[in-house]
Amino acid sequence: MDYEHVLSLGVEKEIINETQKNSLIDLFYQNENESKQVPTVVKVFYYIGGFIMLCAMVALMSDTVQHSTYAMILMLGTLYAGLFLGVGEFLWRKNEKLPAGILYFLFIAAIGLIIMDIEKMTGFFPHFSDMDKIPNYWDMCRFPVIVLSLLTIVANTILQNFRPVSLLAVPTIFCSYAIFLTIVDFIYSYKNITPKIFFTSNMIFGFGLSIVGFIKDRLAKADYSKWMYFVGSAGFFMFTMFLLDALNIGVWQDQLICFILSLIYIFIGLMIQRKPFSIIGIFGVIEYIMYLEFEHIEQNTTLLTSVVLVTGLIILYAGVLYNKNVDKIRSFIESKLPEKVRQCLPQNRVQG
Repeated sequence: MDYEHVLSLGVEKEIINETQKNSLIDLFYQNENESKQVPTVVKVFYYIGGFIMLCAMVALMSDTVQHSTYAMILMLGTLYAGLFLGVGEFLWRKNEKLPAGILYFLFIAAIGLIIMDIEKMTGFFPHFSDMDKIPNYWDMCRFPVIVLSLLTIVANTILQNFRPVSLLAVPTIFCSYAIFLTIVDFIYSYKNITPKIFFTSNMIFGFGLSIVGFIKDRLAKADYSKWMYFVGSAGFFMFTMFLLDALNIGVWQDQLICFILSLIYIFIGLMIQRKPFSIIGIFGVIEYIMYLEFEHIEQNTTLLTSVVLVTGLIILYAGVLYNKNVDKIRSFIESKLPEKVRQCLPQNRVQG
């Protein structure tokens, strides 16, 4: 049932006012999230199981490519897709949303393999065996890759409209990245893409993905942007490090820039109450502290191990203090923000 639509009708008929509607919506989503919390250990089992199934499917399909026909791949892909969708629907109706979401993700992965196989069968997508035979092989792959990615996004969007699973953002992200790289390849040509161009392009994609996630986060009550945040923030940070390394400006300068970026990530994570930024930022700060310790006292093993031990204890205690005072820290930061900035923040912020 679309509760927001029903409550909006209640406002139109003057049964409730707008404030009451928003309060009821917030209460509904809060209750929904609290009643369906999955223990972390169980989540690990779910994701590992899904990853194993994905690897098995890709491995079997890769082996089939070498020893069988595209018709066999099509049959296997269809079988996988039907199995994943059927079991996913069964679990969804049993209110097992997380494992169902993982199976829906695998279903979309199988759909992508089916689309690629059909493109290969029809000759629309050049055969992998022709990679070294056709001089303009990569040029010929551009349009088929875009078509494959767009069709997968369409299938994923249709499924997500019926099954609002946050994990289904991942296939869209992956396909969007494939289209983005294809456009970069078209602009610069495959042979002319230097590491600097590649790293800069990926930084742009990661930053753009985080912005899209933030916009989507503001429009939705449930947290459907976490995978955009995670991939976007991690990608931007990782490729920033690669780019700094490629520029060769100096190790301590690289470390200092990454430390500053880590502090910015922690600040963003506190503001919008989303874990990916905070986690990456905290890891970045810890890495910088470790770098300083190893850089300055590496020669004295006894002193180094002692300092690292004390650092570990301080980090542990900092975690305790953070857990106790995170609400106060967040409130203090938010109170210092201009009113216009506060109005732009997602209204359904919940920090895990």
